Amino acid sequence: MDFFEAQERSRRRTRALIGVYILATLAVALAVTAVFGAVLLWTESSPIEAAPEMLAMRAPVLANIAIFTLVLIGIASLYRILTLRDGGARVARELGGTPVPPDTQDPLRRRLRNVVEEMAIASGVPVPEVYVLEHEPGINAFAAGYRPEDAAVAVTRGTLDQLSRDELQGVIAHEFSHVLNGDMRMNIRLMGPLFGIMVIGLVGRSILRNVRLGRRSSMRVKGNGVVLVLAVALGLTGIGYVGVMFARLIKAAVSRQREFLADASAVQFTRQANGIAGALKKILGLSDRSYLQRAEAEEVSHMLFAPGERLAQLFATHPPLNERIQRLDKTWRAQAAEAAREAPAGTTRAMPPESIGSFELAPAGLAALAGNPGPPQLAAAHALHRHVPPRLYEAAHSNDAAFLLVLALILHPDALLRRDQLAYLHGQLGATRTGAVEQLYEEVSRSGSAYRLPLLDLAFPALRNRPDGQLDYLRTLVDHLAHLDGRVELFEYALARVLGEAIERTRRPGRPTGRGRRKLDHHRQREPLRVLFAALAVFGHDSATEARASWAAGLSRLDPQLAADLPEELPIRPGEDGWQARVDQALSMLLPLRPLDRRRIVEALGVTAMHDGWLSVAESELLRTVCAVLDCPLPPLYAQAVEPVTESTEALRSLST
Repeated sequence: MDFFEAQERSRRRTRALIGVYILATLAVALAVTAVFGAVLLWTESSPIEAAPEMLAMRAPVLANIAIFTLVLIGIASLYRILTLRDGGARVARELGGTPVPPDTQDPLRRRLRNVVEEMAIASGVPVPEVYVLEHEPGINAFAAGYRPEDAAVAVTRGTLDQLSRDELQGVIAHEFSHVLNGDMRMNIRLMGPLFGIMVIGLVGRSILRNVRLGRRSSMRVKGNGVVLVLAVALGLTGIGYVGVMFARLIKAAVSRQREFLADASAVQFTRQANGIAGALKKILGLSDRSYLQRAEAEEVSHMLFAPGERLAQLFATHPPLNERIQRLDKTWRAQAAEAAREAPAGTTRAMPPESIGSFELAPAGLAALAGNPGPPQLAAAHALHRHVPPRLYEAAHSNDAAFLLVLALILHPDALLRRDQLAYLHGQLGATRTGAVEQLYEEVSRSGSAYRLPLLDLAFPALRNRPDGQLDYLRTLVDHLAHLDGRVELFEYALARVLGEAIERTRRPGRPTGRGRRKLDHHRQREPLRVLFAALAVFGHDSATEARASWAAGLSRLDPQLAADLPEELPIRPGEDGWQARVDQALSMLLPLRPLDRRRIVEALGVTAMHDGWLSVAESELLRTVCAVLDCPLPPLYAQAVEPVTESTEALRSLST
């Protein structure tokens, strides 16, 4: 399950879907024009042999009808896209979802929130908003949003009531696969064009409804006028079903294979197939299945975990349940659907994160981890989630305290420097809040540096609820604290950049980024690449000699021409003021690169980072920051210290065939 190939595949599929959407739009416009042409022939009472001449005379009218139809479809698509600009939470609320608060006392909702938070920490992305569709008894779920920063994960009430923790974890892992691989972004972007294609049918149904109401309320409407309106309405309604057919074919083409891949990713993530297979078996055995009863399934069927409505296989957005189960469980037979027994999950052991200082990591495995967490990362996330001190956990989920927690995360470990930072905060926030920041810092320092970025991920949903002005003020405070001593430390840069990137992405979730189109050119990107690799080399090695050797090794791995004629001095030096601005500029110049070229960069960065054989938590934070900016999230790299105890590889082998 290669993250970068999935991103590239998503880009290719998007281009193909644009072409299909254009064809479907033209077909609908042609059909509407044909309906009005037939109505004109009927009203003119022209003989059949005179029809071509009459239609030629009416060609300007028919052309205007075609143009109006195209404009209507375009406006409807644009309108739907604009209504979804708030990201995944908007979709969840439209379907009747209610948010799951962080302090929920309901055990089933608490379990759901814990599973989602552990998955987010293991994936290296901010925790998404969590919703429950309370009035849906079937078992289903979806993830919606443009990016991980504005994502929402929703499950039905039946999912909470019917599934065990292992099965729930398998379903959520399936949805996180869609989040990480770009499927979620394509799903929500499809909703706009699909609505545009189907809008003609909605217009036809609206006319029919109004005609019926008009005939009931007034008997004065008689004659051919009613018949004419009814003919147009029926024609538009029929064309609407053509649009629905196109929409369903598009969704079916997009969704089916992705569901197999997401099932496989869920098994790879949790290292056991019993969870997700058990959920699918229960869906097959329940009378409610996975169908949505109160929510409108037509528009969102392509983003659900399982089918949201009964459809013919030609239009089905998901593979048959039996086929999905058989790929997960070779012993499964259709007649066993009536009683899905729970199977024990694979277990993992994890070291408490506070005990981790530096660790080994194979350079070749770094790119494989991007957007592709596995059992070690899930076990590390579970251990971290379990060991978070209650005070820090409560602060991360409080709209007020999360603001103070971020400030505590960036305070310097040196007592003298920290004193100056607290004095600045005292002038900005007052004594009470500054005291709370200091107390939170004490908890963070006792927990260990491995908690810093995961705590920020946990706190992000609460931060996202604050007004833009307060978030801008928070970024100003963070930047000032980082620069207060005239020297920006590595962890200060990482936290400030991750925070700023996440805030910017949530402000305009649907905004096109223009990323992923440019091919790597060692001439054009020579300087930004040298700066980026130099930053990692300088902060990850003790001596100038080791730093330069690791710098050259990483660049050579990426492209030998980049390592040719390297200067003796690195473009970034320890203690240099302004290095972070140069790294920011380098990252901005690398953003347009294709996903497969970003993979090469991540692999080469791993060579630089691991040149001395060890990776510190601070180095891993810089790597995660770089990858987050480049849209390839890295899970916590210290998960190398996690030892899997049992695993199930048979499902992985069967899914890969």
